[in-house]
Amino acid sequence: MQSAHQFRASVNTLWLKQYNIREVQCMAGHMHIFSTESYLQNDMEGLKEEVQQFHPLG
Repeated sequence: MQSAHQFRASVNTLWLKQYNIREVQCMAGHMHIFSTESYLQNDMEGLKEEVQQFHPLG
């Protein structure tokens, strides 16, 4: 069973795929945007897709 922190991280990462960062900040109840930004690092698959899409040699 996942811990509460793992579950929260999964939900926030999923929200970041669907909503902009300010909306996720509000939904997650984060006071500071850098708290929300930390979940952007969890989305490595999304990052790979963006690199492939926007890389000038890709």
